[in-house]
Amino acid sequence: MKILVIFDGSNFYHYTKRILPDAHLTTFNYKKLTEIITGVDNSLVQYCVGEIRREKNNEKSEQMYAGQQSLFYNLNKQGIDVVKGFMLKIDGVYQEKGVDVRIALNILKGALKNDYDECYVISSDTDIIPAIKDARNEGKKIIYVGFENFISRAMKNNCSRTFILKAKNLSGCIQ
Repeated sequence: MKILVIFDGSNFYHYTKRILPDAHLTTFNYKKLTEIITGVDNSLVQYCVGEIRREKNNEKSEQMYAGQQSLFYNLNKQGIDVVKGFMLKIDGVYQEKGVDVRIALNILKGALKNDYDECYVISSDTDIIPAIKDARNEGKKIIYVGFENFISRAMKNNCSRTFILKAKNLSGCIQ
């Protein structure tokens, strides 16, 4: 069986921090978590996130950039594909752009190209539901991976099944 696991990086970060506030996700064992979720150790894993860019004379952007580069190094070391959107500064606030579209495209493109039989989506973002529906119409199983106490009913209702991440699943992957 071919399995694809897609992390919505920002979504994963924020929900994990709610459950385990002291977790350092730049050294997290993402591959181990995918094995816990899927029950296999040979799935294709994608981590989708907005890429932070350095800003001249901006110490915060330098720190965020360095942290993200550390995350990318950790992901690459685990054999995880990093799929990048971008960060757009609007009225002084950074917003992630293009990531949900990339996730939706990868779900649908993978279904149409028969790249997977099951796709585990670690995201509660309902913007990707049209792609999920289309992939299911192609005969693919889409599994919503939600976080305990933060379940999206819309995602749960539109996916083939649901896997609930609990604190013990996450804490077992902290390195």
